[in-house]
Amino acid sequence: MPASASFVALNDPETCWKDLNAKSTGYFAKRQQICLTRDVVEEIKRSALETGVNCRLSLHTSPEEEFHEMIIFQHRDQYYRPKKHIRPKSFHMIEGEMAVFVFNDDGSVIDAQIVNTTTNLIYRVGANLFHTDVPLTPYVVHHESTLGPFLGKSDHTFAPFSPPADDKEAYLKFRDGLLKLVGR
Repeated sequence: MPASASFVALNDPETCWKDLNAKSTGYFAKRQQICLTRDVVEEIKRSALETGVNCRLSLHTSPEEEFHEMIIFQHRDQYYRPKKHIRPKSFHMIEGEMAVFVFNDDGSVIDAQIVNTTTNLIYRVGANLFHTDVPLTPYVVHHESTLGPFLGKSDHTFAPFSPPADDKEAYLKFRDGLLKLVGR
């Protein structure tokens, strides 16, 4: 049987390209149709676990595309600073469990939910809402979708009420306060 037109593998230069400018390990699909297999999820996990760096496979072919879908591996003990985007986005869990928090501009929590693979499968965050996600298991793998194109640093605004990325002690205190809202 010939190779499938929807086949993709991270280290196959015919089906993916590596984004050398990404802040974490990032790959883009080269094909318009993609069948995400368990093997690809395992490749993403292996990459992230071996390097200690988050990993993402973008199912779209470039940052300029109008619709973005990503399979993202996130380690638990990293800081995902609250931010807002000018467009909505959704998280759909593939593995693990994470808390999603949405905030008013003053930092008060509007919603706090646990997203997982058994009960709360998908969480959608509306446009221009500060939000953060906190993995509750050692790692999570989720499908994230949003509108493009990616605008670089102008694509998001960090929450002024949140600790800066370089202040780990303040972040841990902030995170632990949030986790109490979901009973963790």
